[in-house]
Amino acid sequence: MGTGSWRIWVVAVVLAGVAMAAPFLATAAPVEIRIGHGFAAEEQLWLMKARPDLTPNQGKAYTLRYTPFRGNTDRFNAFLAGQIDGGTVTGFTAIFARSEGVPLKIVASICRESLQGFRTTFLAAGDSGIQRVSDLRGRTIGIVDFKSATDLWAREALRKEGIDPDRDAKLVVVAFPAQGNALRTRKIDAGVFPQPFYAAEMGKGGVRAIFDSKYAFTFDEELMQIFFSEKFLREQRRVVEAFLSDYLLVNKFYIERNQEARRALLDAKMVRTPEKIYLEMADWYRTPDARVDVESLTKLQEMIIANGWLEKGKRINVRDLVDLSYLPR
Repeated sequence: MGTGSWRIWVVAVVLAGVAMAAPFLATAAPVEIRIGHGFAAEEQLWLMKARPDLTPNQGKAYTLRYTPFRGNTDRFNAFLAGQIDGGTVTGFTAIFARSEGVPLKIVASICRESLQGFRTTFLAAGDSGIQRVSDLRGRTIGIVDFKSATDLWAREALRKEGIDPDRDAKLVVVAFPAQGNALRTRKIDAGVFPQPFYAAEMGKGGVRAIFDSKYAFTFDEELMQIFFSEKFLREQRRVVEAFLSDYLLVNKFYIERNQEARRALLDAKMVRTPEKIYLEMADWYRTPDARVDVESLTKLQEMIIANGWLEKGKRINVRDLVDLSYLPR
């Protein structure tokens, strides 16, 4: 066999191998992505389940299995137990988790606390006499948890007005769904309200906005992000890239066709808020490219350290926490 014939034979064998492998590659089972999520601010992620027709890679490269969790603790316990591959996380929680050695990476942004959109807001009863932050001296303020973003916002707002949050006011933990009732029954003098709870309480009337998350510091904060385990990212890079490619399409759809997207979530029963409130409520800022603002997370970590909630020795490199290489370029 001459050299030319040998080369032709090799090419033929290679092409035959590809032809034989092609059906296998085409019919390979999609990888299941197990996602742990919460109940607020995660609309684009929910829309991937409600409108799978918007996600060309779903059912081919991957499938989704969503598990709802009411709190971060349960979600991270499931994550550390290997029951989920990733999910949603606040920037605040991600920093604490990483400082304790939790092997996670943030890969995309969902929404931000920003002057460009809705900000989580602290309300007081309209007849309470509380009209501004300075009126909160000696008062009881509801937060969702200690050492949380809501705790930080309250403390910084009080300090801005010369009020010591530990000595001159009382911060108490109240779940978001219970804040409205606690406020109206005077168990707290002010409470913290994300959407849709803010819209619901304002719709009932009798409450007044006192301050919001941007009162004490105006830089944008990454409110909610998507994370995965480092192991899953290493082993399933192409799957994560396919997922995030679809996520970016859904993110664009949600931003540009917001009412249609919200109606789809209502129809799929993924949102239980009354239709009128949900369709009309103001929304958080959602960046079109879904890229995480690393600098804002760095600033947030410094605020956490300044409050003594994270030892300086446990300061993390925020750039190592975030990996945006899985998003489409």
